[in-house]
Amino acid sequence: MSRLPETGQTLWGFTVTERNTISMLGAETAELFHPFSGARLLYIHNDDRELGFDLIYRTPQLDPLDSNHILEHLMLCSCPKYPSRDVFFDMDSKSYSTFMNGITDNTCTCYPVCSLSMEQLLKLMDVFLCCMEEPDAMKDDRFFRREGLRFELEEPDGELSMLGTVLSEDWGHLTDIQENADSAAAEALYQGQTAANLLGRLHFHYKEMTFEKIKKAYENLYDYSNCLMILYGDADLEAALRFLDENHLSRFKSRSLDLRPWFHEPVAPGFKKIRAESPAYEGSPAIHSSIIDYTADLSGLSHEDVIYMGFLADMMNQDTSPIQRTARSLGLNNVIEVYLDTASQQPSLKFRLQNGDEGQEETFLKAVRQGLMEISQSGIPEALYQAAIKENRLADLLMGETPHLGFHLSEDIGRFWSLTGRTDYYSLYEQSFETFSEDREQAILKRLAAWALHPAASVLSVTVPVPGLAEQLEAERDTWLKEKKAGMTQEELCCLIQETRDFKAWSAADESCLDFLIRPEELPEPEEDPEVFSEVRRGILCFGSPSPLHGIGSYQLFFDLQQLEAEDWKYLTLYQMLLTELDTDRFTVEQQKNMEQELLYDCTFDELYPGREAGENSRPMMSVAWSGLTGDFETGLDFLLDLMTGGNYSDRETILQVIDKYIPDYDMSKGENGPSLAYSLAERCIRQDSRFRYLLNPPEIHGFLKEIQNRLTLEQEHPEDTDARKAGEEVTKRLTGLTQRLVSRRKLVFLASADSEALEDILGSASRILESLNGKTDMKTFSHSLTLPDWDLTPARRTAACTDSPLQEIRVLGDFKDMPEFKGRYLPYLLAAGDKYVKPAVRYQGRAYDSGIDFLLPGSYFTLWSTEDPDIRSTLSVFLQTGKALKNLSITPEDLQGYILSAYAQALLPVGILNNRMRAMRRRLMGISAKYINEMIRDIRRSSVKDKETAAALIDRLLAAGSVSAVGNEKTIRENGELFEEILTLRDTKGGSSAHTSP
Repeated sequence: MSRLPETGQTLWGFTVTERNTISMLGAETAELFHPFSGARLLYIHNDDRELGFDLIYRTPQLDPLDSNHILEHLMLCSCPKYPSRDVFFDMDSKSYSTFMNGITDNTCTCYPVCSLSMEQLLKLMDVFLCCMEEPDAMKDDRFFRREGLRFELEEPDGELSMLGTVLSEDWGHLTDIQENADSAAAEALYQGQTAANLLGRLHFHYKEMTFEKIKKAYENLYDYSNCLMILYGDADLEAALRFLDENHLSRFKSRSLDLRPWFHEPVAPGFKKIRAESPAYEGSPAIHSSIIDYTADLSGLSHEDVIYMGFLADMMNQDTSPIQRTARSLGLNNVIEVYLDTASQQPSLKFRLQNGDEGQEETFLKAVRQGLMEISQSGIPEALYQAAIKENRLADLLMGETPHLGFHLSEDIGRFWSLTGRTDYYSLYEQSFETFSEDREQAILKRLAAWALHPAASVLSVTVPVPGLAEQLEAERDTWLKEKKAGMTQEELCCLIQETRDFKAWSAADESCLDFLIRPEELPEPEEDPEVFSEVRRGILCFGSPSPLHGIGSYQLFFDLQQLEAEDWKYLTLYQMLLTELDTDRFTVEQQKNMEQELLYDCTFDELYPGREAGENSRPMMSVAWSGLTGDFETGLDFLLDLMTGGNYSDRETILQVIDKYIPDYDMSKGENGPSLAYSLAERCIRQDSRFRYLLNPPEIHGFLKEIQNRLTLEQEHPEDTDARKAGEEVTKRLTGLTQRLVSRRKLVFLASADSEALEDILGSASRILESLNGKTDMKTFSHSLTLPDWDLTPARRTAACTDSPLQEIRVLGDFKDMPEFKGRYLPYLLAAGDKYVKPAVRYQGRAYDSGIDFLLPGSYFTLWSTEDPDIRSTLSVFLQTGKALKNLSITPEDLQGYILSAYAQALLPVGILNNRMRAMRRRLMGISAKYINEMIRDIRRSSVKDKETAAALIDRLLAAGSVSAVGNEKTIRENGELFEEILTLRDTKGGSSAHTSP
């Protein structure tokens, strides 16, 4: 790494004001100030090849209209130097960027971009800055009408409609009870202050929004003196500073904006209790569905104490903490979250009870206060304290594995800077963590718990879902629109009709900008896979890949599932739910939870069934993946196996309590599950692996868990009933048998990545410990008939699912796995179709929040998607015509150059050191050819304009045979029912969810 300038040194109009380090990243930092413009820049210098730049403005929420969010959408639409219909999407679809976004928070607005090319990064920075300086959207209200809010009328007798990208996004959160609970608590705690205004609330304030208010917000907020820039990675600092000064900052004299006072309004002291209503649709569950919050304002604490409070909150969030234990002792068998909320304009400590009911709030508050009292007097139990400290250290060591790390760091720093004016968040964090972890007497922790017992301002809120309120608010909107139209003169109606036509013509125009391109010839070659070796040790198939990271490793086990019986499959979910929830002969539940924190970092369980390309590994498996210190590996693996094999399944009283606590998480009727459900419904039709995973975790699993819940409840209530007791004993028998068949050395596979010295010991320890498991060690393939229910049934190719959501998530998948004629050179044309056809039709001229086309090379498929989309018929029509539309699109060589860059970036995303090695081993295990992937990537650069016709024909064929899914509003789905072969109804008027299928 090159040497950074020293404090006081001046370069290109910037003066270095502070030097620092971030040890966990091996990074040096330099903060620089540009006096003429008032801008600040923080350079975080390490050896990361993925460079990052983030442009951050301090943006207090001065009103409840979501103005800052609309501004974020408007700023990167167009500018005089880069005129376009939407230059953000030009850059996103036609540049060598690995990450790009615009993000509105309650305190700041960020414009991050990442790339592996310094040349590309500088060109994109220029677009960002030119748009900030002179956005066309502040002069042309059509951008506001597209991105924010507009009214449309097609004909005099037609209906007046209200549209807008941000409006669609916000309306899509109408039934989001988490968001509604946050807003209710903030409004009560910070009544009359800017901190009471949370983002994303335009759907409640659409009558008040105007373009003039947006322009005023721009004038109040967007100036370089109210801006922080962050440059990250192994970048050319001097080139960046010269570019910034010569091309931008030297042309704008500072207005000396100081908006920090908005974030430090005095908070009115006192304790409040409130009840808030959250919209829900008829038929949505009202019981066990409320959120209860206790929120304590932290605005009086020092920066260090706020960070300490975050450590304390993490400990209180653990299931073994005094807060959680006290809640259980008071009869609260709910998921309770404790976290530090720094997303608001004032920091707060939040205690949240999920899936609750009105009437529990006083008991919940009592549990919080009793738990805090215990902590203030006795601290946190030592085992939990040490486990939490170690988990935090592990998280810091593994931070480098985070994708697009430059963006994630800048997001945290930007929020801290917006509130404090300081950029040393991570240095302060590291110092605070060391001080906190060395406090063996827990004096800091006890002091803060005592403080939290008596905060100056706090609120106890219960947010209750109200079925039917969503329809009521939609009806109020529709009535208001009718009244608005009725109040318009004939001249105003004619004007709006013409305005609507003009807007659609403008929105359909293909105006784009390509002045930021770099040459595809400069793209790097795909990296070869890291070193991977495999061998059979003691009958265990072991894969290893040495890593340059010392002291930290990643691991994965694959257990064979072929011996499971028909009834076992649906019990797998319950089995995984019960891990760390039942005592074993060696460890209590409390010990297990502490040890999991300490030894099995980010431990995840998953099911998979690789395709035929995996050879003898094409069989059903369960994966367990985790990371940890290499010195802890043997202890961690021993603990994991005890956890997986030793659960006391005779303790059916505890099993019932666990089901009662977590069953709401399996209710797929909740609107927030829409994106993942839409994806899995479509993907199951084209991939054996996805179909297997879906069949093990279908929406119906909620009904199965309710059945077990009812069975165990009946046994608890009527212990004398022989039939009830036998039904309960059957649960124990099934779980015990499943465990014996599942956790076996039969065809067991182990993966490990660690430093070379530790890796050999890890593989040796793993094979020795795993050899002791039951089962044969024969690695040969043997015939087995899968007994999973519905395994032989072909899934419906077009499926919809009705959930508690106002809008839809729509997916169409095209599978090119068995199409050898589909080459990498056609991938840029997918992105071209998304940019020039799909997005304009579905987002600009349609009503969806967003839409586009993505591809996944290892999976050999592509996805057409829309999110928060009120339309189904028109969107699916657009999607399915994409191939034909591509044939007629005008795509210049310069256009194609941009799509090549973007496709290359999407295909070759950077990954962390350990993740790269684990991925290589998984691909080897599953028969995914690295040679095929790399050849596809190389072939992207061979794309030419003469490939368009072939690409269009192949894409058309793939879409005609592709899978379709839509998840969302039941009324809209039923109105378009003939588009689907199967409709799943996930909503149940009896207070839960079930899955009913109709043709």
